Amino acid sequence: MKDEFDYIVVGSGSAGAVLAARLSEDPATSVLLLEAGPRDRHPFQLMPLAFPKVAWGKIGTWQYKTEPEPGLGGRELGTPRGRTLGGTSSINAMIAIRGHRRDYDRWSESGLEGWSYAELLPYFKRLETSWRGAGPFHGGDGPIKISRMEGPELLWKPLLESALAAGIPFCEDANGAEQDGIAQMEATASGGVRSSSARGYLYPAMGRPNLTICTDALAGRIVVTHGRATSVEYRQRGQLAVAHAASEIIVSGGAFNSPHLLMLSGIGPAAELRAIGIDPLHDLPGVGRNLSDHPNILNEYQLVGEEGLTRHLRLDRAALAVARWMINRSGPFAYTGTTANVFARTLEGLDQPDVQMMCLPISNDAGLWGLGIGKKPEFRLAVRTGYLQPKSRGWVKLRSTDPADAPRILLNMFDDQRDLDAMVRAIKLSRSLYAQKPMRDLIRREVLPGPGRDSDQDLREYIRRNAGHRSHPVGTCRMGRDADAVVDPQLRVHGIAGLRVADASVMPEVPSGNTNIPCMMVGERAADLIRGRSLPPEPYEQALRGSRHR
Repeated sequence: MKDEFDYIVVGSGSAGAVLAARLSEDPATSVLLLEAGPRDRHPFQLMPLAFPKVAWGKIGTWQYKTEPEPGLGGRELGTPRGRTLGGTSSINAMIAIRGHRRDYDRWSESGLEGWSYAELLPYFKRLETSWRGAGPFHGGDGPIKISRMEGPELLWKPLLESALAAGIPFCEDANGAEQDGIAQMEATASGGVRSSSARGYLYPAMGRPNLTICTDALAGRIVVTHGRATSVEYRQRGQLAVAHAASEIIVSGGAFNSPHLLMLSGIGPAAELRAIGIDPLHDLPGVGRNLSDHPNILNEYQLVGEEGLTRHLRLDRAALAVARWMINRSGPFAYTGTTANVFARTLEGLDQPDVQMMCLPISNDAGLWGLGIGKKPEFRLAVRTGYLQPKSRGWVKLRSTDPADAPRILLNMFDDQRDLDAMVRAIKLSRSLYAQKPMRDLIRREVLPGPGRDSDQDLREYIRRNAGHRSHPVGTCRMGRDADAVVDPQLRVHGIAGLRVADASVMPEVPSGNTNIPCMMVGERAADLIRGRSLPPEPYEQALRGSRHR
C-alpha cells in the first residue's frame, strides 16, 4: 500500500465514514481511512432488533467503562462505542432524531458561524432518504435510509391514545417544524436492515481507486512537524506503519477516542501530559474537557397479558423470526424495538422540550427464553427517560502512553443538581402517561421505580442508584474561540496546521435528541468546509408558520 495521501481520516464512524466518502468523490483527491476495528460483516450488525446484543457484546465494540461516578454512589457505567466500519452507527439503537433547532441556533449565537439550524438543515436533508420523501425538512435521495417503525406488536395506537389523554399532543414529525409531543419512532433502517454510515456512504464508495480503507488499524500518534500535522502512526495486525498526509489529517474517533489520540500525540493539557510521561507538543487545556451525555432512567411496567415483543423471544419463535429476517428481512426482528419518542417541557417558560421519553414494547433486559434456556419471563413495557440539556460536565484522560489502553472517562453525572431535578420531573411525566387508558388497562403493576417511591427524595435516591446514560457523549474537543476551545468553527485544531476534528467531540453541548444523525451532519459539513464550499442556508420559516396554523 502506498503511504502518502492527500487526506487521512482517523475513524470510520458516524462522521468519519461520511467524510471519507465525500472527500473521495473528487477523483483527483486520494483519501486514507483508518479504522481500528474490523469490517461490519456480522448479520447481527444489520438486524435491527439484535442491536442490544451487538452494543453490549464483543461484535465490533470498544467496551469502555467510566471511573466511579460520585453522583451515582461510586458506580462504574459501561459505555460501549463502535469499533467497526460505521463506528457506533453500526451498533446503536438507530433512533433518527436530529435535536431541536434551538440547539444549533445557540451554537451560532455563541459565535460559531455556519452552525445555525438554517445553515445545517441542507446537510441534514442531504444525508437522508426519508420515508416521507423530499420536503422542507427532509431529503429524498441521500445515503441514509430512514423509515417509520410500524407493527401491532409495538402498541403504538394505545400509547398514542394514552399520551393524548395525559395532555401530550401528537407530533407528526419530531424532525420537522415542532418537536413537542409524541411521535412514531423513526429509525436509520429500511427494508428491515440497519442503515449505518458504513452501509450508506462507504460501501458505495469502496470501488473508488482514490479511497483506501484500512481496517484493524489502531492510530497511535499524529506526527506534527514545524507546527503542522504531517502523518499518522498506526499499528495494523501487529505491524507499525506510518501514513503521510499532503493536505490534512481529520480525527473522527468520537468523544472518547478523538481526545485520546490528540493527547497521545502531545496535544492537550500540558501538565497532565507530563504527569503521564508524554512531552507536550501543544498546550491545549480543553482537550478531553466538557464531556456531556444525556442521563437516562428506566420506568418499567408489567403487562396483564402477553402484548409487545417479549413473546417473540421464546427460543422457538425467535429461531423462526431470525429465519424470516434472513430470508426476506421482515418480521419482528426487523423492528428496532422502540415504539415512540415523546418530547415534552416540564417547566414553564422553556423555549424547547427538556425531556425525552423513548417508549419500548419490551423490557430493557429482555432476552431469549424457554426450551431450557430460562423460565417464562414477566412481559413488560419499558420507558427510557432522560433530560435533554444536562449541565454536568465530565472529562476524558489518558490511562497510559499505550494507545491500546482505554481512556479514563468520567461523565460526572448529576454533579449539577438541576440535572437530577429534571430527571425527577421526567419520571413523573412517564408515570402520568402510563396511568391513562388504554395503556393503564394493559398494565398489571409498575415494576420500576416501583410502588412506594413517590416523593421527590425517593425518586432522587432511585435515580442515583439506577441511572445510566444514553450513549450520547459529546464535547471533548469543543468548537469555539475561547481559551478552552479545541477547534474553531471550521473544525481546525487551534495552533496546529493541517489538523481537524470532525465528530461528536466538537459539539459544544449535546443536542436535544439522539446524536447519530447530528454526527453524520458534522461529517457532511466537514467535507464541505475542507473543500472550501458550503450549501446555501435553507429558509424554513414559512413551513414553520404553516405548521403552527394547522
